[in-house]
Amino acid sequence: MIRCQLQKENSYGKWQKTEKVFSMLKCLLLPVPTLTILFAMLGAWACRFIAPSEFMPIAYLGLGFPLILVVYLIWIIVLLIFGAWRQLLLLIPTLICLPIMLDTFPINLSKSEVDANAKTFKLLTYNVGAFRYRENATSKIADLIQQDDYDIICLQEYIEFRARENEDFRKLLSIYPYSTVGDMSVDSHNRVVTLSKHKIIKSGVASKGKGNNRAIYSDIVIGNDTIRVINAHLASNHISYADKQEIDSISHGLKVEKVKDKIHTLDKKVTNNYVIREQMANDIDSVIAITKSKVMVCGDFNDVPVSYVYHKIKGERFSVANEELGWGYSYTFRESPFYFCIDHILYQTDGFCCLDYKRLKVPYSDHYPSMVQFSIKQ
Repeated sequence: MIRCQLQKENSYGKWQKTEKVFSMLKCLLLPVPTLTILFAMLGAWACRFIAPSEFMPIAYLGLGFPLILVVYLIWIIVLLIFGAWRQLLLLIPTLICLPIMLDTFPINLSKSEVDANAKTFKLLTYNVGAFRYRENATSKIADLIQQDDYDIICLQEYIEFRARENEDFRKLLSIYPYSTVGDMSVDSHNRVVTLSKHKIIKSGVASKGKGNNRAIYSDIVIGNDTIRVINAHLASNHISYADKQEIDSISHGLKVEKVKDKIHTLDKKVTNNYVIREQMANDIDSVIAITKSKVMVCGDFNDVPVSYVYHKIKGERFSVANEELGWGYSYTFRESPFYFCIDHILYQTDGFCCLDYKRLKVPYSDHYPSMVQFSIKQ
């Protein structure tokens, strides 16, 4: 009896020690990653209000928000397992991030009803990757477009001579008698183009950007309405194939000096293009401000839904097709490891009703195309 009693006391004493260690771990270790995640989430939320030219580091938090959000959700589960309620309370301010969570991972259970009397049209936006992502890409893309009855086609990285030389694409162009082609101030065949079955009565450049990056506008007559479609290809980060290989090599281990040099080079390249995108977004915003007709903006923004550039263009006046009718993380850039949602379709909330949205998962470019059906509000 005495031996049994001693065993119980010893066992209970060990449990007390284990509980104390466990409690110390919760108090000392858990708050550090909790606070790190807290500031990362709030920084990502704030990046839409702070221009990259004013404070560049916060732009990277916006870019990395999908990963931050995944870590955030996993960490909440960890805190629940440990019963760390005090640390969970530290994350309460992140509730302010709910809107950008739903922007990044939209959840929609229903579609808009189509008014039988409403005038509808279909639009496709697609960065075609210069028609060189895979063999016979030009014909494949032409076939894809002809499969559906699109009224307006917005293409980025459009190589005109490749389209003209391809028989399938020439047939496609004959279906679209109206077009707006981005004017290049440099010697480049890489253009932004808008094709339309409906008459274009006016067109121009909304922003020149740098190199082959442009934003163009087309005033298109559909029925009794004139709408302005802005087709944008904002400044690319120009992460080359060699850059991607070096990023992969960093993960496999390189000398610290080489890693620092490579990160510095990439940071400089990305930083410069963030600033160019910011200026292009300001230009587009100015064009929208003076536009009297119904307007929409689509194309390759090269920036994510959390970013300053995205929100500068969107403002309070636009809705976003993916956010209204999409489901989950619909990334449109598909090159590993950069799975980002950077192609967007924004439309004037009081001008259009979004009836359908689809991301078309086809392998003809490093981007996925997006299709939207709209009705025009009267």
